[in-house]
Amino acid sequence: MAELSTIDLLGTVIAALLTVMVLSYLLKDNLLFRFAVYLFIGAASGYAGSIAWHNVLMPGLIEPFISRGLAGILDTSSIVTLIVPWLLVITLLLKVSPLTSRYGGLSLALMVGVGAAVVVGGAISGTVIPQSLAAMDSLSPAEVAPLTGETGFERVINVLIMLVGTVTTLSYFRFSARRAPTGKVDLSPFMEWVSIVGRLFIAVTFGVMYAGALAATIVILAERLQFLWNVVSSLVSGS
Repeated sequence: MAELSTIDLLGTVIAALLTVMVLSYLLKDNLLFRFAVYLFIGAASGYAGSIAWHNVLMPGLIEPFISRGLAGILDTSSIVTLIVPWLLVITLLLKVSPLTSRYGGLSLALMVGVGAAVVVGGAISGTVIPQSLAAMDSLSPAEVAPLTGETGFERVINVLIMLVGTVTTLSYFRFSARRAPTGKVDLSPFMEWVSIVGRLFIAVTFGVMYAGALAATIVILAERLQFLWNVVSSLVSGS
């Protein structure tokens, strides 16, 4: 490890101690692990709060309130841009007290609704539609061959696997199945076999996802252990 200044050395030692605290959870849940987790959560919350203050609250609420003065605040053009946001913030703060929490429901509902709309809209326009278009293009050998080099029989097999996996996975969730008076889902023998194949595809997918997450975790663990080894070696050697 390269020679470090006093501040850098102190930061490295603190990082190593926090790493050991987190890894102590491998033994059992303990006070050191909880302290490290609470410290991380507190630091992340403080950072998010400071970003919200400097980038949203200060330029959007405080600075216009100070710069416009009383005459600017009472102007009709400020109702939507300044008065309404302030009222929403004040009513949202009422959620802190159980006695006044019911008055903050509108602000909370508006915030959750806007957030959900942004998330859903982003997911549809940024993920669902592009993925659907990409899946449609992947069925055409003319579109895929220049990118992957797959031609002929190999591409036909891949397309069949994709189609069978998609159809059987959707069939597993039984969107169009009828429910008997007893509450049991009524499926034909053919659809039962189709749903079984879909279950296999789901199991393979989750297995691959778990293997990928486990591999990434092992890589991170190895990097942390290498970091601890470098810190200990540096402190022992005095460099």
